[in-house]
Amino acid sequence: MISERAFAKSFLSFWQEFLPLLTPRFVGLFNEAYEKALIDDNGEALTGVPLAAKTRPDIVAEFAFRGAQLLHESNRKTATLLNAPEIVAEASRRAFDVVQRYEGTKPIAVQPLSLIELDEGLALAKNYEALYRSFPSNARIEFCPRFQGSGFLNAAEGDLGIDDTLIEIKTTTRKVSSKDLRQLITYLALDSADGSPRWSHIGVFNPRRGTLHRAEVDALLLRLSGGKPRVDVLADIVAFAQATDLVVDRTF
Repeated sequence: MISERAFAKSFLSFWQEFLPLLTPRFVGLFNEAYEKALIDDNGEALTGVPLAAKTRPDIVAEFAFRGAQLLHESNRKTATLLNAPEIVAEASRRAFDVVQRYEGTKPIAVQPLSLIELDEGLALAKNYEALYRSFPSNARIEFCPRFQGSGFLNAAEGDLGIDDTLIEIKTTTRKVSSKDLRQLITYLALDSADGSPRWSHIGVFNPRRGTLHRAEVDALLLRLSGGKPRVDVLADIVAFAQATDLVVDRTF
């Protein structure tokens, strides 16, 4: 069994066969043509959050995500994050747990976030409100939607669903990559295998860069596959995952 992240980064011959037009050229086009404007709470174009010196970007990014999640679930404004010690503590705990789990590192002592890291985390968390504002005010927001496993793919947990859009959060200095799109498409395949597809759009939100890229799934998969409909593309991914003998002796 492997994770959706490992699957998105591996099996390149499979991805090239079933999504032949997911090329570097298309990814460049996606970054240019699919970006949606976001605004801050003053109505100005959203700006990014620069990396501060001597911080732990992975911990800060996960702290911001977990802080945004806890604030949303408790119906609080993002600006109150650092005034809510219980949320800071829980968001920090979850951040360290997730980073250690995915990065495979277990430091001898987990150092609390510094004041600089807390301020940077707050700035990143505030950009989530700009993301929410890009959808209708009554949009349904679901953090960490779950997906059942299929074949050699483990059960998975996505980042965020807002109404009809499944959103992957990438708090990095880089632009959207092909593996980001493959990861989202893998979630859609697992969702289709469960028999209850929930999303008609996918998106990549980067609170570090202050950007959102959003695309309609049917049109995107039709284009990337060279003309195959969504149902067939996702069924191909599920069928491949269920052929468990294909992963024997592979290393991840």
